Amino acid sequence: MLGLDAAPDSAEEHYLDFSAFPSVKECLGVWMILRTRLLVASDQYARHSGCRFRRASFEDPEEGSDPELKAAKAQAAPVVKEFLAKLEGSPDQVLMKDFNEAFNILWTESMRSSMVARCHQLDLWPPTPAPIGITDDDVDYEADTTCLFALAQRLYNHDSRHNASTKRRLSTASFLADFAYEAGIPTPDFFKSRSPVLDKFEKMADEYEERMFSPATRRTHMWWLPWNLIWDAGSWLLGMFSRALRPVVDAACTSRTKKLE
Repeated sequence: MLGLDAAPDSAEEHYLDFSAFPSVKECLGVWMILRTRLLVASDQYARHSGCRFRRASFEDPEEGSDPELKAAKAQAAPVVKEFLAKLEGSPDQVLMKDFNEAFNILWTESMRSSMVARCHQLDLWPPTPAPIGITDDDVDYEADTTCLFALAQRLYNHDSRHNASTKRRLSTASFLADFAYEAGIPTPDFFKSRSPVLDKFEKMADEYEERMFSPATRRTHMWWLPWNLIWDAGSWLLGMFSRALRPVVDAACTSRTKKLE
C-alpha cells in the first residue's frame, strides 16, 4: 500500500503523495475518495507545516501573518473539517488499515534511520571493502541479520534509492499519522515497540565497536606505558639537575661578565 519503492519523480512538485495507496478496489470507496481529496487540498498546507498536521491550525484559519499560509489553510479547511467529522463516528476499516500503514512506515523509517546513524558512527557508510555477493540493487536489509557488514551495505543501497517520490511517501505517512492522532484514533501498539532487526543490529554494532576500538586502545596504552615512564623519569631528572646546577651556571656567567668589564 503506502510502500517506499522508488518511483520516477513527477515533473510537477508536490509535497504529499496523492496516490500513496494504489489499490483500485479500495479506492472506489467513499472514504478513499475523501482521503484523496484531503491530501490534494492539504498539499500547500503541508508545504508550510513541514508535512505535519495540527488540528489547532484550523481552529482559527486567519491566524498568522503569512498570506500564503492563510490561503493554504483556507483551501484545506473544508475537507479537513469534513474528514474530522466523519472520523468522530465509525471510521471505515479500510481507512483504519491505511492509517496503520502510515504508522508502520514511520516506525520502520525511524528504526532504519537509527541504524544508518550508527553505521556513520562506526565508519561503515558504506563498509569498506564491500561485502562479497551483495549487488547494488540488494536493499533488503532485514533479510540477513547475521552479518553487520552485509546489513550496513544493504542499508546503504536502500538509502541510495531514496528520491523525491520516496520522500513524498514518507511525508504523506507523517501527515496521515498526525491526522489520525489529532482525530483521536489510537496509536497502534507496535508503534511503541522496537524492531527485532534493530535489536540484533545494535548487538552486532556494540560487539564490533568493542572489538575494533576498546582492545586497540588498551594495547596502545600498554605498549607505550614503559616509554612514558622513562620519558617522565628523564624529564624529572633533567629538571632536578637543572635546578641543582643553576647556581653554578649563574656564578660562571657573573664571573665572565666581570672579566669582560
